[in-house]
Amino acid sequence: MDYMEQALSLAKLALGQVSPNPAVGAVVVRNDVVAGQGYTQPPGLWHAEVLALKQAGDQARGGTMYVTLEPCCHYGRTPPCSQAIIAAGITEIHLAMLDANPLVSGRGKDELEREGIKVYVGEHEAEAIQINEAYTKFITTGMPFVTVKFAVSLDGKIATKSGDSKWISGGEARRYVHNLRYATDAIMAGVNTVLVDDPQLTARCVVAREGQPGSSRSG
Repeated sequence: MDYMEQALSLAKLALGQVSPNPAVGAVVVRNDVVAGQGYTQPPGLWHAEVLALKQAGDQARGGTMYVTLEPCCHYGRTPPCSQAIIAAGITEIHLAMLDANPLVSGRGKDELEREGIKVYVGEHEAEAIQINEAYTKFITTGMPFVTVKFAVSLDGKIATKSGDSKWISGGEARRYVHNLRYATDAIMAGVNTVLVDDPQLTARCVVAREGQPGSSRSG
């Protein structure tokens, strides 16, 4: 079983719900059995590693942890995850990527290694980087990560001249847009779009078939 892949799946559950913190997933394994798992909760609540350790309980001692991002090693709204990992008796940890946060970057890894924990970095790194690309952009530059969404025809138009067209994109694309909305902190629309389309600007990730209640409009 690919435990890091499982941790990445957990991390995706936190997307859009934990900003400005990163979306992280963690899995604790003992004797080839998953003993605990967790993903980041909203700010002020537990991080992925602590939740996984709490679920694992005594089974964490002597176990292996798979986590999608280097554990924090500083005090914020919650205590450092690195200390929780050490106290739980984890003996080996796999990190998909290091944290770009200057308060953490490499320090969490070093702290774990100083306590005799074997640390491996880079497993499924590309996917982990993609999950937290918005977090990484913000934490390193102070600037937001902006996603631009638009649908155009082959001749570069977004609607007919009369403005009576309904959709250029298909159902699959519109469902994908709602997933993007769910994972972002804010949505921006032009004033003409607001006046003409009266969009809901909500994230409707569970979309019914087109033409049925709950199906996606342009907004």
